[in-house]
Amino acid sequence: MKKTIKMTFTSSLILLMLFVILEPQLAKGVDDSVIVTQAVTAEITISSPSDVTMSSIAGITGGIGTGSATWNVKTNNSAGFNMALKAGAAPALTSGGNNFADYTEASADTPDFSWSVAATDSEFGYTVEPATSADVATIFLDNGTTTCGTGSSQTADRCWIKFKTTDVIGINRSTVTTSVKYPFS
Repeated sequence: MKKTIKMTFTSSLILLMLFVILEPQLAKGVDDSVIVTQAVTAEITISSPSDVTMSSIAGITGGIGTGSATWNVKTNNSAGFNMALKAGAAPALTSGGNNFADYTEASADTPDFSWSVAATDSEFGYTVEPATSADVATIFLDNGTTTCGTGSSQTADRCWIKFKTTDVIGINRSTVTTSVKYPFS
C-alpha cells in the first residue's frame, strides 16, 4: 500500500509539473484584429429665424426701413452647401392690397453697390452677408469701392438686388461647417 501511495504521489507530482510547464502554451490567447467600418451620411440642419420687423418709416415723408434675418446652417457634407433665396410672388413684399415694388437695379439682375431708391418711390430688396466671407456667392462680392459681382470683398451693407421668383444663390460653401465627432464604443 505504501508503494501505491508513493506511486500515486509521484504520478500526481509529475502530472502537476507537466501542467505547470504546458498550461501557458495550451491556454495562450490568439491575437486577432478587427476592422470596424461605419458609413456616415451627409446631413444638413438649418435654423428658422424669427419674422422680420422692419424699422419704422414716416408715412408722408418716407425714409429707409431696415431689418435682417439670420439662418444658421450646419453640415458634415465635405462638399458644403448652397443657399438660395427667392420670393413666392412678385412683388415680394405684399400685405393684403398693399405692397412695395421690387428693388430696381441700375443694370437688371446685377446688384447695386449702394442702395439707391428715389425719395418718391418705395422698393424692397436684399443683400447677403455670410458669417464667412469666403462663402458669399460671386454675385454679392464687390471690388471694395463701387462694383458688385466682381472682386473678392464682402463690404457690409453693399450689393443690393431685388427678390426674384427663381433661385438666386447667396451662399456657396464648399466645406463642412463644424467639426463632427463620431464616438464609438
